Amino acid sequence: MNEFVEQFVIEGRELVAQGNDDLLALEERPDDKERLDSAFRALHTLKGAAGIVDFAAMGRALHAAEDALSAVRSGNAPVTSPLIDLCLASLDQVGAWIDLMQARGDVPEGADAAADDLVRRFTELAGSDAAPIHPRGSAPPAVAATGLSDVGRQLLEAQKLLLAERSTEGAAGRLGSAGRVAANVLRHQGLDTTDLESLLQTSLLAGDAASMVTAIDRILAGLAEKEPEAPGTLTAPAPDTTLRVDVERIERLVRLTGELLIAKNAVGHSAQRAREEGDRRQLAVTLKNQHLLLDRLVGELQRSVFSLRVLPLHRVFQRFPRLMREMAASAGKPARLMIEGATTEADKSIVEAIAEPLLHVLRNGLDHGVEGADERVAAGKPPVATIHLRAARQGDRVVVEVEDDGRGIDVARIREVACARGVAPAARMDAMPDDEVVELIFAPGFSTASQVTDLSGRGVGMDVVRTAIERLGGRVSVSSRPGLGTVVRFTLPFTVMMTQVLTVEAAGQVFGVPMEAVVETIRVERAAIASIGAAQALVLRNRALPVIDLGRALGQESRAVGPEANVLIVSVGGQLGGLEVDRLGDRLDVMLRAPEGLLAGVPGIDGTTLLGDGRVLIVLDLREIFRDARD
Repeated sequence: MNEFVEQFVIEGRELVAQGNDDLLALEERPDDKERLDSAFRALHTLKGAAGIVDFAAMGRALHAAEDALSAVRSGNAPVTSPLIDLCLASLDQVGAWIDLMQARGDVPEGADAAADDLVRRFTELAGSDAAPIHPRGSAPPAVAATGLSDVGRQLLEAQKLLLAERSTEGAAGRLGSAGRVAANVLRHQGLDTTDLESLLQTSLLAGDAASMVTAIDRILAGLAEKEPEAPGTLTAPAPDTTLRVDVERIERLVRLTGELLIAKNAVGHSAQRAREEGDRRQLAVTLKNQHLLLDRLVGELQRSVFSLRVLPLHRVFQRFPRLMREMAASAGKPARLMIEGATTEADKSIVEAIAEPLLHVLRNGLDHGVEGADERVAAGKPPVATIHLRAARQGDRVVVEVEDDGRGIDVARIREVACARGVAPAARMDAMPDDEVVELIFAPGFSTASQVTDLSGRGVGMDVVRTAIERLGGRVSVSSRPGLGTVVRFTLPFTVMMTQVLTVEAAGQVFGVPMEAVVETIRVERAAIASIGAAQALVLRNRALPVIDLGRALGQESRAVGPEANVLIVSVGGQLGGLEVDRLGDRLDVMLRAPEGLLAGVPGIDGTTLLGDGRVLIVLDLREIFRDARD
């Protein structure tokens, strides 16, 4: 990838995101001149950048969009829903082109058909009498579906029928015709036709229709994956391999490097003195002071390096207003998304990983929590629902909340469904406190939906959300008030690179247990741990907890002896359990590395790090250990 294309990919994504934000805000406030000007600038800058990288097709499509907004700026055209839809569709196409450019390192081929289609649609829009947008209390219309059209699919199927003709007369003509039509369909979708055209030439030389049929089948299968997705589907962009870093953060690293070099030289001087002098007491004082200095500098270095990886949550939040617009239209429920704290920063891996869990929570809130407009009005609420997406930094944690003003969680309905599915006897469900009943929404596959919709009710429940967040070292909690709404809260670590572990020994080996999972450590009489079939349990404060012997779970025998057992009380998947170990060790701040080599892909291992004596410390994934023990 040359430097111009590389810079275009970076800046292009930012401009597409800015354009999306401005257009969605303009739809809500058609008289917002500042947002109109900002959207126009984003399109204009993208068009100029397309010229720099010689991407004429993109420039042509953006020029048409720019002209449409220019007419609005001059007062010659109103802001309309079709205009917003088409401008958003143009930015979608630009985003797809940018993904191709990042993957291939150059301007994609076969983009003319898609660009021509956008130009045609803008021309038709300019000649229509679309009604202007007025401030309203209804959901915006859904964006026009994109993907393989019915006509395109019929054309490809027709070519298969043409190639099925077994007559040798005109076979070459049929092959050539079918190949050209299939290639034109691909071009119309803005896709690369190089492979198909190469296959066409090979098939013509060999007179082989079967290979062409196979190619068309592959086209149909491949484009089927590009069909319009259900509203609220989060399409992942190409992986972002670049970071923009503030110059001051780089300067801080340079200063730290200089200080570390000085500290290194001081340690070398002390080592020389140790060889030449015999004053151990003075040398010990010197080494202690140098260790304190190194400890401070390494701590600053860690913080500085982590600061290079942090991103504002805006990077993921900016994707949701557009999705909420489409989901609200699909559900027929007017709703607006309010975002707060988008400048809150977190580690890049955290920011990129929370998109899917957040989407699921937003989708659930709209589908299950938010009422229809008539029901809201009857309840004395505004017809348009409000869903808040907010973030804040709390110490070394980042808190992300999704709050809706809907009907709240129907606890009675959860009890009913739980009883019907045999989660617990009816008598126990009736006695269970409401907050414990609400926790049942995190049970695998649990759903109170009476029917499947485009948004939810497919049996993929909140357990997926909890699992995803806990894999990041975070927690999920839910609070709800009947008739007033629901809050889903993610409490996440600022970074997943640095973590604190408790070392434990089992079967003669030392392991690390993530401290965020440890509730407390206790010593209990071995007689208090009872066998229940092949499992073990103990009663702690009138609550029965499963107990796993870590050594035996790892296929070894424990070496601990004596009347008492060391047990870690840990929280796994929102449930408490006990982990019996031979010995307890120290708390350590460690930099986790993903398992590599022989350990790669081994279940039950969260990561590895090095101890001070050079040994490898395996940090356990308690979810897998408890899952394996249950199995």
